[in-house]
Amino acid sequence: MNDWDDITDDELAAELAAAVAEGSEVSERRREAAKAAFTWRTVDQELAELLHDSALDAGAAVRSAGAGTGTMRTLAFGTDGMTLELEVDLGYVLGQVIPEGAAAAPFGGNPAKVTLHRPSGVDQTVHCDERGFFRLEAVAPGPVRFAVEVAGAKLITPWVTL
Repeated sequence: MNDWDDITDDELAAELAAAVAEGSEVSERRREAAKAAFTWRTVDQELAELLHDSALDAGAAVRSAGAGTGTMRTLAFGTDGMTLELEVDLGYVLGQVIPEGAAAAPFGGNPAKVTLHRPSGVDQTVHCDERGFFRLEAVAPGPVRFAVEVAGAKLITPWVTL
């Protein structure tokens, strides 16, 4: 309709109803984008700070883990509420998720889930034991980050190169 002055109230109501119905149809792509944006609301609380990296210690002695295995590296990341400690050697990562206050049974007995993320999207996920320990096998060198989820708390490390 081109001339809005010549339409009846019923026609105007029908046009308005069509406009409102059109606006309420949200594409799946936009829904996914909104969900992704929503996850960023707590990124500052979740992003862990690098507390220690043995590769950055000037003059630090690094111990060899044995013939053909490479050099041991230790890393520690922390947020308000938990710490992630890692020992990295060629081929594996040993780690522990430690709650603030280091209770005997971390996080009320809830097992932590640790995921090693790669830029390629090939992730490895393991569950910690009752004391927060875990082991990741077949870890190749390259950029990684770790994500920890436990009892509603999250920790995400910055990207590091192993």
